[in-house]
Amino acid sequence: MRVQIRNAATNEVLADAVDGQVQKVEGNWYVAPEAVNAAHLEMTAHEYTCPYKGTCSYVDAVAADGTRTAHVAWVYEHPKAGWEHIKGRYGFYAGEAARTMGKTLVMES
Repeated sequence: MRVQIRNAATNEVLADAVDGQVQKVEGNWYVAPEAVNAAHLEMTAHEYTCPYKGTCSYVDAVAADGTRTAHVAWVYEHPKAGWEHIKGRYGFYAGEAARTMGKTLVMES
């Protein structure tokens, strides 16, 4: 399986992952750091605390021209017990959630 995630505003590739680099958890894609395009992603100070998984930091997409798209992804650096499998991975919305948010384009093959 291959999952490619693009910035909907610029069409720039944010992540391009294959089996072993990507997993679907609770309907969202979690991508290994080596499969993301760090040149287009920037960690923010904005956090969210999930009662199950712990606290994550949001990630913005930054296009080559400097255009910023807020909160396209999130990362759990220190997830709660039982969620270690998503530690350090970049979470992206998948399916209907991705379409509704309109920030990313997800292609699965």
